[in-house]
Parts: sequence; C-alpha cells; structure tokens
Amino acid sequence: MHPLANVDFRTLQIFLTLMTERGVTATSLVVGVSQPAITQALNRLRKTFGDPLLVRSPQGMQPTEKALALERETRRFLEEVAQIQASQEDFDPLRERREVVLTAPEYLEQLLLPVIATVLRRDAPYVTLSIRSPDQRRIDALLAAGDVNFRLGWVRDPQPSVRAMPLFEDDVVVIGGPGNRALAERLTLPAYVALPHARLLGSGRTTSGRVIDEFIKQHGQSLAVCIHAQGLMALLGTLMVSDAVATVPRRMALKIQEAFPVRMVDFPGRLPRVSNALYWHERTQRSAFHQWFRGVIGQAARHAAATYA
Repeated sequence: MHPLANVDFRTLQIFLTLMTERGVTATSLVVGVSQPAITQALNRLRKTFGDPLLVRSPQGMQPTEKALALERETRRFLEEVAQIQASQEDFDPLRERREVVLTAPEYLEQLLLPVIATVLRRDAPYVTLSIRSPDQRRIDALLAAGDVNFRLGWVRDPQPSVRAMPLFEDDVVVIGGPGNRALAERLTLPAYVALPHARLLGSGRTTSGRVIDEFIKQHGQSLAVCIHAQGLMALLGTLMVSDAVATVPRRMALKIQEAFPVRMVDFPGRLPRVSNALYWHERTQRSAFHQWFRGVIGQAARHAAATYA
C-alpha cells in the first residue's frame, strides 16, 4: 500500500499549502478552515511520520528534510490520483488498449464467447481477450496479482477478497452417442453407475465433477471413468463411436446438439444446481473498464440462458 494512502486528501492538501505559505494563519486563509484545524492536521502528520515536519523560526515555519521529501511524494501521489480519476471519467471502450485475461471452463467459453467477441469487435476493437483453462490451485493468487482479471465458473468457496456476479444456474444431464442404447430411456442410478464414463479433464477436476463424485460416494458407489479427454471435440468423438457417456451441464448438451446427434437424458439423482458466476478481485471493483466488461459478460450470459433454456 502507498505510504500516503492512509492520510485523507484534505490533510495532504493542507500540508502542501503549509509548505507554500510557511505559516498557520496564511494557510488558514488560503484553505478556508480555522487555525486550530490547520494545527490539528499538522499534528496528525507529525505523529504519522514521526517528524516535526515544520519548525518555527524568525523567518516563519521552516521544513525539515523529511518534510521536503514528503512534499515531493505528496504532489506525485495526488497527481497520480487525479490521473486515475480523470481516466475513469473519460473512459471510452473504443479507445481502450489492453489485454483481458479470463479463465473459464470450455463449456462457458463455448456458450459466452460468441456474444463477448461480437461486442468487443464492435465497441472495443483494441482490447485483446485471452481465455485460459482454469487453474484451481493458483487462481486466487493469480487474481490477486493481476495475472488473471476474471474467473468464470462454479466456485463453492470463493475467497473473501473476491467479488462475484451470478450469471445463471444449470443442472446436469447424461449424454452419449446416437447409438447408445443405455440412453434410450430414463436412467436409474445403478444403471448410470454401471456405464463407462468419459470426462473433460482440462487442467483438473471440475466443480461439477467433484459434486457428482460426492453424490455417488454417498450411495456407496464410484464411477468407472475410462476416458479423460483434454478437449470437448475429443470427448464428443469418443461418445460418437463408443458406449461411453458423459455427464455435463444441460446448456452445454443443448449447445452440443446443434452440431452433434447426441442422446440426452436426465441425471438419475438430485444434485445441487450448477451456479455459474463471474469472479474478480476486490481491487478492480471500481475500475470503469472492469465495470464495463462485467456488463459485457452479463449480456453474454443472459443471451446464453435464454437461447439454451
């Protein structure tokens, strides 16, 4: 944190005026507050920085070396704050030149990217969007460091320093190839457990995968996962030519059915709803660009929820 961040702006402005006027009476007239208030502000600064800062002399109040250094730092700090405020007020996505790093499971990338890309190319053509696979173990540190700007997904235990915007809920279904006879009718839990399963692995086990495994374990069973696919196309290719099934969010299955003739049946049990949300670090909460981009994500999510209902 900046050393001046804990000092209020009014006190800093009083200090700069004292450095110019070199007297409490003159500073009081310039700033428009009482002389006791000027003295109190100077005493707060003396206590904060452990230095007298301004000492009396026949020529008026004279600054210490610490005060001279603090004056330079204060002017620089207030200029930076003014620039940030001006950039927030003048924000225009058409002029923004930056990279946005977003982590997302492939399912949400497939659903949301078309709308996000459309808006970016139209309204923010100089913004680059980089979508990465989720890194469950490091994501909190990546958000805190600014290496990742946003996280899309289902997070059951977000950190206190992370803000969230709910997008839409989903449930899970079981899909398989068009010739998969096991999906010709409603599944029972024993029949589901007995099937060979394929999963998207990516960079690690997904939240929905953990929830499914916990549910099956509560029933004293475990799934036979025979294929861990790295990407969606490989997973679908496997389903098309084998008796394996995959358990995926319903909207993902509906999106897949636009291009692949997969069979889809309800999951044979009651699971928590998949709660998709957008996450970002607290320090970017007030950023004008981040607020605008969060609106773009919200627009894409509303479109996906309505299209694949």
